[in-house]
Amino acid sequence: MKLKLILNYILYLFINGLFVLKYTSRLNNNNEYVFTLIYFILMFLIIFLYLKISIREYYYKYVFWVISFIFFAFTIYLNVSVDGQTLNVDRWSAMEAGINALLKGEYPYSAIDHLGGRTSNLPTLFFIGIPFYLMGSAGYLQSFSFLAFFLIILISFKEYRDRLFGLLLLVLSPSYIWEIYVKSDLISNFILVLLFLIIIQNRINKNKELNTIITSFGATALILTRLTAIIPIALLLFKQFYNLSLKEKTKFLVIALLTSIVFFYICFQRVGNLEHFMRYNPFELQNRYLPALISFITILMSIMYSFKVNDLTSLMKLNVLLLLLPILISFLINVNENGIFSSIFNSSFDISYFNIIMPFLLMVIILDYKILLPAINKRINEASA
Repeated sequence: MKLKLILNYILYLFINGLFVLKYTSRLNNNNEYVFTLIYFILMFLIIFLYLKISIREYYYKYVFWVISFIFFAFTIYLNVSVDGQTLNVDRWSAMEAGINALLKGEYPYSAIDHLGGRTSNLPTLFFIGIPFYLMGSAGYLQSFSFLAFFLIILISFKEYRDRLFGLLLLVLSPSYIWEIYVKSDLISNFILVLLFLIIIQNRINKNKELNTIITSFGATALILTRLTAIIPIALLLFKQFYNLSLKEKTKFLVIALLTSIVFFYICFQRVGNLEHFMRYNPFELQNRYLPALISFITILMSIMYSFKVNDLTSLMKLNVLLLLLPILISFLINVNENGIFSSIFNSSFDISYFNIIMPFLLMVIILDYKILLPAINKRINEASA
């Protein structure tokens, strides 16, 4: 158990280290490896001290609320102050271009963003982004998703020490700060998926009956944000679906089908013809870095492993494993073909895909971090003896 937790810390540092390494290299001082080492040391010290030092619950609560308020304000400030047109990342403008086309009654997947690219967002992500687009910037989705993660922490953990630890891991994550800075919707997408998982799993744990219509609609809508979302949704719900009566199975499938038809009709009705669809669709773009075969195999694995989910902890751990698998394999294939330098520094691989894992990884670490407390206290006592 301790080894698995340590490996999760290593994964957390690995993902964030990639971002530190890549983006400090653009400071033109040739110190990116030094910056990355400093980041590793600082995070090790912060985690070690947090596990070692224990204070009254009141102080954890106070610091938790203060940091939450300040960071929420920071996400808004960053979105307002950073000019998206200067960014070399186009997820925000791809979403806005697609939404703009959709609201004008045009085919959203033909719309061109500020870098000349096109959106890979599936229908639900457009619908989620519309309120923020109407507020003036799709980047406000990042502020909203921070509030969603804040809610997840409040729902999942009773002690403010646990809540604060999770909050610190999030706000001290360079990969997450990068997402906010460039107004990316990737981690926000999977924070919303995580929120759905938490709500449904809590009902399952309390032996409360799931509303088939609401569950089917919510699951289908989230799958229609990004295809990768099938993995956590299948892990959560396939066993539940399998145990339903034939009547409830039919109801679930009918709602899922109707939801898909309505959502796809709204977004694809202006496609024109099949040739245009084959050239301009979101599916090809989503499979650019994550090969379809690897994703398909992982989806099958998530269906099989859904029968091993028995609580929130097992659900989160399996999500980390099965989401990491296709991303890591794709990364290693890219490294083999293009070299490690090109994969990281020249963006032949999009390292932001590792952020898909981050919300689930944070949950696993928060759920298990106290396992290390006895070992740390023992080492401290031995050293002081």
